[in-house]
Amino acid sequence: MKKLIIYIAVISFCFTSCKKIIEVDTTNAEPQIVIEGKITDQAGGASVIISKTVGYDESGVYPKVSGATVVVTDPSNGMVVTFFEQSPGVYSQTLKGIPGHTYNLSVKVDGKTYTASSTMPKLVKLDSIGVVSNSFFGNERKTAAAFLVDPANETNFYHFNLYVNNVFSKRVYVNNDRLTNGNKLRIQLYYESNDDDDDGLKTGDAVIVEMKGIDSNIFDYWYTLSQQSGRGPNQGTTPANPPSNISNGALGYFSAHTYQRQSITVK
Repeated sequence: MKKLIIYIAVISFCFTSCKKIIEVDTTNAEPQIVIEGKITDQAGGASVIISKTVGYDESGVYPKVSGATVVVTDPSNGMVVTFFEQSPGVYSQTLKGIPGHTYNLSVKVDGKTYTASSTMPKLVKLDSIGVVSNSFFGNERKTAAAFLVDPANETNFYHFNLYVNNVFSKRVYVNNDRLTNGNKLRIQLYYESNDDDDDGLKTGDAVIVEMKGIDSNIFDYWYTLSQQSGRGPNQGTTPANPPSNISNGALGYFSAHTYQRQSITVK
């Protein structure tokens, strides 16, 4: 028995002595360029916002980057457009995109060049938006919904934004037609006003829905973010940078997409 106790003590000592504390430096990571660019089929819907990441323990306000050269080209018609800096880190142009065209972005800043490409899909009409009622354990919950007809014989990707009483919903809403190609769609956009109130929409709420037709690369970006937006334990995935379509290690995205917007009041 004494020998057994000695063996156990030795084994316990070995396990405890093998522990090693690893310290991760979260404050000295090299800042990365973040580019958020878009071109829409609406006049004045083109902009590029350039910023830099900050340390993990900093405020989360990303400093804007001035002095960049931002150019968008359309190889199909030889178009070359230079964006102008309207405010620090915000570059814009009165450029209206054309569905079916591919747009190339070039950003030169801090001695580096970042490029990206995005193809604007054909317009899929947002027929209407509405409110549907669902019953959860005997409680009725009102939810915003977008209604549209998905075109057959083509692949489509959708990204939605939801505003309730002019407050932007931080949820990420994306859909593809992998299982619904050619169908009539009712896409529900679930909303919570805050973490403690999960009752959905209320009578009198003003609802705005924005629908964007996006390409596959941008779908991958928003879909990854949607998978990371789970709430509570064991929901969502481990946070990571979503896949960017911008070269040279930049974060963010460049999206050429169609845009539609509708509003209603909840009854």
